[in-house]
Amino acid sequence: MSEPADWFTPAGLAELRAGLDGFAEDVSIREPVEVLVDEVLDLGDRVLPLRRYGTGERLLVWFHGGGYITGGLDAIDPVCRVLANRSGWSVLSVGYRLAPEDPFPAAYDDAVAVLRHASSGAEVVAVGGDSAGGGLAAAAARACPSPPAALVLLCPFLDATLSSPSVHEKGSDYGLTLEGLRAFVQLYGGDPADPRVSPLLTPDLSGMPPTIVVTAEHDPLRDEGERFAARVDEAGARARLRRWDGMLHGFPGMTADLPEAMEALAWVAEQLRALPT
Repeated sequence: MSEPADWFTPAGLAELRAGLDGFAEDVSIREPVEVLVDEVLDLGDRVLPLRRYGTGERLLVWFHGGGYITGGLDAIDPVCRVLANRSGWSVLSVGYRLAPEDPFPAAYDDAVAVLRHASSGAEVVAVGGDSAGGGLAAAAARACPSPPAALVLLCPFLDATLSSPSVHEKGSDYGLTLEGLRAFVQLYGGDPADPRVSPLLTPDLSGMPPTIVVTAEHDPLRDEGERFAARVDEAGARARLRRWDGMLHGFPGMTADLPEAMEALAWVAEQLRALPT
C-alpha cells in the first residue's frame, strides 16, 4: 500500500483505494441479507449511488469511512449486512463524493442531502458511520430540521485538528498513523476548526439524538469519540459508549478475523432495537 506522501498523486491514490478495498474484502464476512437493492439518488447536478439492505420499517442511513478519500459501497457492504440482519432496521449505504477530486464541502453536502431526502420518506430515520463517515453522520445530523432518531458512530473521526491525546499516543505502530491522518485532513480540505469538518468542535450539542459510540483502545481517534459521547451526555441527550480494549481503528469491519468485531456490531444493533418506535 502506498505511503501517505504518495496519496497526493493519482497513482498513489489509486493504489491506496485498491489496497483498502482489498483489505476490506480479506477481513470481512458477507452475510446473506434478505433484500439488497442498488439505487441512485438524482440531486440534479450529481447522482449518488446508494445500496439498501433489509426490510425493516425503520431506516439507518450509513456513511462509510476511508478518510474522505477512499472507501465505498463495496468496502462497507459487510458491516451494513450485519447491522441490517441484527437490528431489524433497513440500512441505506451512501456513495458520497470523495476528495481530492471533490474536496470539502462535497461529501458534507452529499451527506446532508441524502439524510434530508431519507427523512422525507421514512417515518423513523437514524444516521451513522464509521471513521470519516462517522464525522459526516455527526455533522449531517446537526444540519437536519429535526434530529434523527439516533446517531451511530464506529471509531469516528470527529476532530480534524488532530489535537486529542490519543492521536499522538497511538499515532504510530497501530495501523492508522498521525502522518496518515494529516494527509486525510489536507486532501479533504476545509478548515479543521469548522464544526462541519470537526463535529467535536460544535459549540453546543444540545438537541442531539440518542448517540451510540464504539471506540477502540489502540485507535488514535479513541479520545475524540469518547469526548463526543461525554459532551452529548452533558448537553442533555443520552449517549451509550463502549470501548473495546485491545482493538485497533476500524476493528468492527474485521468480522472474518475478530470475534470482537461481530460483538461490537451486535451491541450497536441491540442499542438500535431498544430505541422507541
